[in-house]
Amino acid sequence: MITKQKYISKTSIALMLLGLMPFVASIYYFLTYDPKLGLTIFIHYSAIILSFIGAINWGRNYVEKSSKIFYLSVLPATIAFSAFFFSSPNNLVVLVSGYFIAWLIDVYLLIKNKEFFMYLAMRTIITISAIYLHIYLIQKL
Repeated sequence: MITKQKYISKTSIALMLLGLMPFVASIYYFLTYDPKLGLTIFIHYSAIILSFIGAINWGRNYVEKSSKIFYLSVLPATIAFSAFFFSSPNNLVVLVSGYFIAWLIDVYLLIKNKEFFMYLAMRTIITISAIYLHIYLIQKL
């Protein structure tokens, strides 16, 4: 759980960068070996990560027990799941929208708590990176 994080640890940065590796690896696989399988791996991993992002807010709500936060925390997973019902590149657009909405939810929930600024800064960097990789893949389709 995130509690009064005033700095970003080296471990957090390392995990953030490691979380981007499957995106990059699946794009490499897409470009080098098998576009269909590479795209499938990318979309599935993206949906898993988007769902995980919502789960972070669900866990934060353990103390507050706000119904609004519970609803907002389920939204990224719902968007991620809905991406499977679209064909490419529309499913990637849905996932990009989901990442942006998840980031907006984090901004909404964390902006009032200035002690979470570093977490929000890290989430902003990782969200921009993930969205960039999605747009890059859309352009390659």
